[in-house]
Amino acid sequence: MGTKKSDMIRKLQEDADEVLEVMVANTEKVKERGENLEVLGDRAEQLMEAGKVFQKTAKEVEKQQRFANQKWKIILGVTIGLVILIIIIVIICTIPSSKTVESSSAPSTKGPLCDSQQDPTC
Repeated sequence: MGTKKSDMIRKLQEDADEVLEVMVANTEKVKERGENLEVLGDRAEQLMEAGKVFQKTAKEVEKQQRFANQKWKIILGVTIGLVILIIIIVIICTIPSSKTVESSSAPSTKGPLCDSQQDPTC
């Protein structure tokens, strides 16, 4: 009977040792997970800060692009305005010269072509 009790005690001791080993292993795993969670938390904070910096930079780039687009629109508008102004000036300058050409090329009523019988103003 003594050996049965001692076998039983030894079996219980072995089971307790196994449970203790499992608990120690689980404790180590929990510590590792905690460390991994801390690392992940740090990375998440770094990503959030990088995201904020990216957002600020994106807004600055957007402002710069908007300004560049406005600048090109202004340049295009001024260019078109100048072209229209030049066309108007050319038209105005050519109209009086074409009238003088027309008036000088008109036949004189006092010249040899004037027929006094048909035209009483000659």
